[in-house]
Amino acid sequence: MTERIGVRKYNKSEFPRLRWTPELHDLFADAVRILGGKDKATPKRILQTMSVKGLKISHVKSHLQVTTSD
Repeated sequence: MTERIGVRKYNKSEFPRLRWTPELHDLFADAVRILGGKDKATPKRILQTMSVKGLKISHVKSHLQVTTSD
């Protein structure tokens, strides 16, 4: 019996991709700072503090991972 090697199916995200502009990142960084730093700021509170129309918690979670992976 031969095994078929396939390509992994691409699942399109529910939310459109977001480009983190320098201004948007500055709002993110300010929100994290206001909330007490990366160890205390939660994605939900960051999202609420930023108050940016169209920004979703998934965007914040992803950006939080990228900025704290150092």
